[in-house]
Amino acid sequence: MQSIKSHLAAASFVDTTIFGKRFKVEELIAVYLRALRAAAPFDLGRRVVCGRPVRYWGAETAADDERAVTRMRAALALAGFDEVTFAAEPIAAAHAYAARLDRDERVLIADFGGGTSDFSVVEAGPTSGARVLAQSGVALAGDAFDARMIDAVVAPALGKGTKYQVEFGHEAPVPSWIYNRLRRWHHLSMLKSADTVTLLERIADGARDKDGIARLVRIVEEDLGLPLHGAVEHAKLALTAAPTADFDFRRPGIAIAAPVARAAFDAWIEPELDAIDGAIDEALAAAGVTSVDRVFATGGSSLVPAVRARLAARFGADRLVGGEELTSVAAGLAAMAARQ
Repeated sequence: MQSIKSHLAAASFVDTTIFGKRFKVEELIAVYLRALRAAAPFDLGRRVVCGRPVRYWGAETAADDERAVTRMRAALALAGFDEVTFAAEPIAAAHAYAARLDRDERVLIADFGGGTSDFSVVEAGPTSGARVLAQSGVALAGDAFDARMIDAVVAPALGKGTKYQVEFGHEAPVPSWIYNRLRRWHHLSMLKSADTVTLLERIADGARDKDGIARLVRIVEEDLGLPLHGAVEHAKLALTAAPTADFDFRRPGIAIAAPVARAAFDAWIEPELDAIDGAIDEALAAAGVTSVDRVFATGGSSLVPAVRARLAARFGADRLVGGEELTSVAAGLAAMAARQ
């Protein structure tokens, strides 16, 4: 049995149009999975353990969550995997962590990914394995942190907060919903609808911030959401190692550059950190415990200094452990698959 770590955290799994043809998202996922199968040096078979978040992004009800699982299962089936076991990713990380231990511990597994932050309270170790006491999750993590940098650094350079001239000499603010689309790279292409393009042309004609709106229009026209967020990610990663970093995004006709202080970034993501604290509260309460022996932090967003500082302040720096942040979930899934 093989293992697959799913990074597809959205409950709705939005279908999309490519070159004028409408695709179901499970068809697109299956293209990737078939390529993965073809690239493998051996036959992957039909059975798979697939990682999933505790709570899919956008899932407000059990029906939302089930819809996401159903579509992911359909994608796997299209790629030839028709015997599927889903495993919560923090549970997979718990199996990876348990393999390190020579005695049992009560552990909070804190898995900070791109779209979700997931928490499990487990009894882990040579006797317990990875016995789950409780789980919780929140649809906030690295993508939400990136969105805060878009709000604070990028959007003002693209005319957010400015006005444009409308009829009879009156002025109106540039609509804020336009900038909300910038907060997630794959939503930016939604601004290329005919109505929005017409609106942007009208805004550009009467803009008070001609340069900023021109940059916005160019980013929309050239569909630069992915490289724009790549620049955000680069600055965020730099802040994990230094107290300041430079945000720098350059394309022909576009130059956005600004210094970013870690202290400012930490302040921007305070609401997300508070929500993450709430999800931890939920996991501990559901497990009926108030403390743990260790906190195992994993996932790329666990490397954000403000995230680690919150965990250390709450549980004690001596109880916080990490390592293999980008691979522990995959390793745990592989271990689970090997036992089935």
